Amino acid sequence: MAKYFVRCWRLAALGLVGLALCAPAANAGLLGSLIGGNCPTSGTKVFAPWGDYNLYYLAPNGGLESGSTGWSLSGGASVGSGNQPFLASGSHSLYLPSGSKAVSPVTCIGPQQLSIRMFGSDRSGTDSGVHVRVLWYGLLNQLLGSTDYDTFTPGGPWAPSSSVSSKGGFNLLLPLLGSTSARIQLTPLGSGSNWRVDDVYVDPWANSD
Repeated sequence: MAKYFVRCWRLAALGLVGLALCAPAANAGLLGSLIGGNCPTSGTKVFAPWGDYNLYYLAPNGGLESGSTGWSLSGGASVGSGNQPFLASGSHSLYLPSGSKAVSPVTCIGPQQLSIRMFGSDRSGTDSGVHVRVLWYGLLNQLLGSTDYDTFTPGGPWAPSSSVSSKGGFNLLLPLLGSTSARIQLTPLGSGSNWRVDDVYVDPWANSD
């Protein structure tokens, strides 16, 4: 209980939204509209075979089955044939050679706890991995900031990525800035990248603890 009041005091110091976080349940509707109440609130246990029973939803065109629609691709990044082998979810994936960059379509992601997971392959790659960054956008589609999440280990066959999760840091400011939208940026590091990425999933924030 003491930790709760300390946290509320700190949030209250940030302003009105901080106070709302510590208000009674009657403010839940207002709070939800401020920090992503229109985000998906349920999903499927896609990664249950790997011991992850959290609920995830597929990011917009996260399976690349609509080609590059919604994605921003540069430096040789492209969508081609070939699908991750674990789920019968389509026939395409994202190819990321060295020097490339891919930014996903805008997806609604609340700031409380963002968890991203996907399938990736870098068989025979000699790079240093693929870096995951989230770009946060405000109500006027202006870039507010970014959060660096993880770098996936290079050189392996198709496998689910680790569950990239983050709390704190820039995320704490998002309710104040009104951000409910984000784009997921994938960048291979170093030379010799042979990365393929498929089925980008997001853990809905409403299901976080």
